[in-house]
This record gives sequence, C-alpha cells and structure tokens, in this order.
Amino acid sequence: MFKNFIFSFLILVFIGISITQAQAPNWSEEKNIYEKISDVQLKLINGENISLHQLAAQRPLIVALIFTRCTGVCSPLLFQLMENLQHVPSNKNNPYSVLVVSFDPLDSLKDMELMARRIELQNNKDWQFAITDNIDQLNASISFNPVWNDEIKQFDHDALLVGVNSDGYITKKLIGLRNEKEIGLLISSINNVFSPTYRLPTSSNLFSCFNYDPTTGKNTPGLGLLFIALPAVISFSLVFVIRYFVKRKAV
Repeated sequence: MFKNFIFSFLILVFIGISITQAQAPNWSEEKNIYEKISDVQLKLINGENISLHQLAAQRPLIVALIFTRCTGVCSPLLFQLMENLQHVPSNKNNPYSVLVVSFDPLDSLKDMELMARRIELQNNKDWQFAITDNIDQLNASISFNPVWNDEIKQFDHDALLVGVNSDGYITKKLIGLRNEKEIGLLISSINNVFSPTYRLPTSSNLFSCFNYDPTTGKNTPGLGLLFIALPAVISFSLVFVIRYFVKRKAV
C-alpha cells in the first residue's frame, strides 16, 4: 500500500511539472535582444549596395524576413505590417524604415523587385527590399531558423519582425502577425523610447516567477518558482519522514 502511495505521489509530481512547463512562457522573442545584428552587405532593388548597419544608421529599421516563392505567411506578414504602419507613420520624431530581406538564396534582385511592385511599394521611401550573400550570418544573429520542406517545396519558418536601432542593436522581436499597438511599441524601441511592456521591480512583485531586467532585456527565475516547488518538496520530505518512523515502529 505504501509503495502504491509513493507511486501515485510521483505521478502527481510529474504531472505538476509538466503543467508548469506547458504554461511557461516562450522566450523566443527574448533571444538576441540588445545584441548587434550581423552587419551583412545588402543589395537593394534600387541598385545600391550598403551594409545593414549603415542602413540602420540612416534610420532605425524594422526588418522582415521573407522569400518570394512563399505561399504561406510571408504575404500576410507584409500586408499586416503595411496596414499597421498606416496608423504609425514615419516622421521626424518617430523615424523608421522597413527592410524586407529574402532568406532564400535562390531569390534575385529581380524577384524582390517584382514582389515590391506586386504590393505597390517599389517607390515607397520608407520600404527597402534587399537580398544578401550572407543570409546565414544574418539568420544566426537573430536566431531565425527556416527549414526547407522538400515535400511541399517551401520553407517552414516563423513570421518574424526584428527592430534594429540606429546603432545596429536588436531592440525587439515580434513573432507572428501582430497588431498596431505592438508594432508601435517596436517602433518606440528602435527609437530608444521607453515602452511600458514589463513591470518595474517593486515589493508587490517580489515573488514573481520570472523577473525582467530592462538593462539586459533578459528574464531570470524569481522567488515565485521556489514557492511553486516548495509544496512538492515538503510533501516528498514528509513521505520519507513518515516512512522512516513507520519502519522504526515496526522494528
């Protein structure tokens, strides 16, 4: 009977751990924040050759990763971004440029130009379309990992936007199709404007499970995680104590 109790208890512990892991936030958007994006050479559809950092120095960037043969999320990503940016226009106090880069080595400048024309952005000064010979370096610097699916002849990839400030630092990443407010926060971040997207450390959140450090842009485990694990640790300890005294009494 005691063995059955121990077995049942362990099952409950593992279930609790699994639920906690399932509810844990996805930190993919936190990777590479406040790190420099790779300074790859870009070939723009206007014929200009320029490095990514040089382009960012002119105006902070919203970088969108796509490929022209995409039949999935690429077009929705660009159309959603276009719609959102209509409400957050680039101006003297809030400047930005959108850099659309193909991560497909088979894409040419002609392919990118046709894409720009298809969505009527070829003459928009706030949008740049480019390819690069160093796409692997760029992908690695932003933790972007497209995978080619030979069966459907498409890349499996995230819909990713990366905010880059004028110094070439990644300030924010957005994965998936996002709304106007989130795009506005990204634009604020690349212009080094404070965005209230995290709670400031106070006595009221002393026992948070995770603590956000605005200086590094990283999340670290907090005291809350310890308190979540504490009941299981105490229960497990009590089981062993009870077992010890039961055995001792039997002797």
